[in-house]
Amino acid sequence: MDERVREKISDDLIALLPFYHNKIFRLQQGVSGMQVAQYRTLGVLLREKSPLSMSELGKRLYISKPYMTVLVDLLIRDGYVERLRDPKDRRIVNISITQKGARHLKQAASHYRDTLRELLATLDSRDLEELASSLSTIRKIISRMD
Repeated sequence: MDERVREKISDDLIALLPFYHNKIFRLQQGVSGMQVAQYRTLGVLLREKSPLSMSELGKRLYISKPYMTVLVDLLIRDGYVERLRDPKDRRIVNISITQKGARHLKQAASHYRDTLRELLATLDSRDLEELASSLSTIRKIISRMD
């Protein structure tokens, strides 16, 4: 029974990804032209509050080193991140988010929230209450996962 439940939950969570991709992220790409992977990169750097090596950043995002290099180069070009040499080992290149990158990420989050609010406006009060309660429960449960 537990295995079937885990499989259903996995399928249900995966089924949410197209919603985010098609209804939220894709719509907002026109705001800045930035790829979702670039936003994810900025998000990881902002949460860490300290520079990460290219290898560590790629590992956390499940992105190959060649593609990570392309993403970081684009973010550097636009002034959202910077490369920093590791003071202990000059061979290591760390990536740090800039103030401009942090501002841009916060603006994008605001646009995403606005898009979600518009989508939520199509629901009636009963659906909104049920969704709010369900999401609260989901967040609590997911926070207990390793």
